[in-house]
Amino acid sequence: MVRPTGTSSNAEIGKWVASELDRAIRQWRGLFRGEAQVKDDSRITDADIAASNLILWGDPQSNKVLARIADKLPVKWTGDAVVVGTRTFPAGSNVPVLIYPNPLNPKKYVVLNSGFTFRESANGSNSWQVAELPDYAVIDITQPPDRRWPGKVAAAGFFGEKWELRADDGK
Repeated sequence: MVRPTGTSSNAEIGKWVASELDRAIRQWRGLFRGEAQVKDDSRITDADIAASNLILWGDPQSNKVLARIADKLPVKWTGDAVVVGTRTFPAGSNVPVLIYPNPLNPKKYVVLNSGFTFRESANGSNSWQVAELPDYAVIDITQPPDRRWPGKVAAAGFFGEKWELRADDGK
């Protein structure tokens, strides 16, 4: 997990990211009985990029690694908007979460702003601990996180076979 060391372009996004990162670390410890590997963005090395899948927390303004790859991802995130294909969501209240081949090392993946996508509602049985979100989603953080969701799922879908956005969200 790659923790941002910069300041988010939006205070509410920064608070949500910090809360979700803390939750992911606690959930990892509770379910997997181990410590999540967490490193500051400013300490990520070429060796880390070569050897590891990276879970990047923050936005392009707060996370140095995310800033390096933001223009190479299919979901665009600027200070003003989150853009998924032809749909635009206000950046001040929406956060993209996704998995995608790492543009710096396509043999590994990057994940944005998400640990595993089941939440506390699945803690009763490991048979409930299955992915709740597809390859990408836009989370509207004006709805607070709860035991099932990180906020309101404003959009979600699967990439195509070549990791491209599909007009039908891959449904």
